Amino acid sequence: MGTTTFYRKRKFWYWIGGITAAIILLLSIGAIILSAKWKPTLTTKIKEGVADASNGLYKIDFQDIHLNLLTGTAVLDSIRLMPDTNVFNQLKTTKEAPAHLFRIKLAHLKISRVAILKAYFKKKVDLTAIILDQPSIDMVYHKVPKKVDTVKDEKTLYQQISKSLKSISVGQIKVIDADFDYYNGKKKLNAIKHLSINVKDILIDSAAQFDTTRVFHSKNIGFELFGYKSETKDKMYTLKVDTLTGSITGKDLEIRGFKMEPMYAKLAFSRKYSAQKDRYDLDFKKINFSGVDYVGLNNNGELHVKE
Repeated sequence: MGTTTFYRKRKFWYWIGGITAAIILLLSIGAIILSAKWKPTLTTKIKEGVADASNGLYKIDFQDIHLNLLTGTAVLDSIRLMPDTNVFNQLKTTKEAPAHLFRIKLAHLKISRVAILKAYFKKKVDLTAIILDQPSIDMVYHKVPKKVDTVKDEKTLYQQISKSLKSISVGQIKVIDADFDYYNGKKKLNAIKHLSINVKDILIDSAAQFDTTRVFHSKNIGFELFGYKSETKDKMYTLKVDTLTGSITGKDLEIRGFKMEPMYAKLAFSRKYSAQKDRYDLDFKKINFSGVDYVGLNNNGELHVKE
């Protein structure tokens, strides 16, 4: 190979590299410009979507949205999802209010592989994943009246969003290391840290709305909890769990490393009661439950287990 030929080939690759770099630069600049133009539209669509899907019960606010059209990712900063108490009270009067309300706060919410143009022009939301990292979640139970007989059928979620969207498809929703507080009205009953939830294959469309194999529009909802610790209501025992895993779809629950330890020595324990009571010190490596009615827990605040 001659020196001239070598330099020509090297110059050719320089040209290819330069043209490629220029195209990438132009695409990046274009994506930045388009992202800036899309942000107000996407912000409005997200807020309208949450309001429509919840019949006005929930409102979402966030400080900013970072959009990358090249990778199809969006990141929302300082998110707050809150119920509208006025709407909730109206639903109670018509006996249509849900038993549980949620309050969610988190610093960042990441949405990956979102087809923005498809969502805008075809009204189809198609996402690979939604990731909530270290959110704060409050679940508040309210004893609400329910209609015994209803002439009017309740609308499905698809029917509620069908005017603005044809379908919603999400590969998975991951909640990582959440702080979860459970309330009965204004009274906090329990606080849980290090809770992770994985919801897979969410689909909301005209056909999936009647799919009985789905729970809360998904094919599987799993959860995992590490290092749980609490006190019994009478303040006499400490409860500890190493890991707790379960599946809402599979209706199962597995507890590993369960301990119920007395908070007082034998003599001090007996003096806490006017009458003699047994003192327990329990230690189980593994406990399995099946036929757990998680849906009933959500609807009625009561947990039923078959075995």
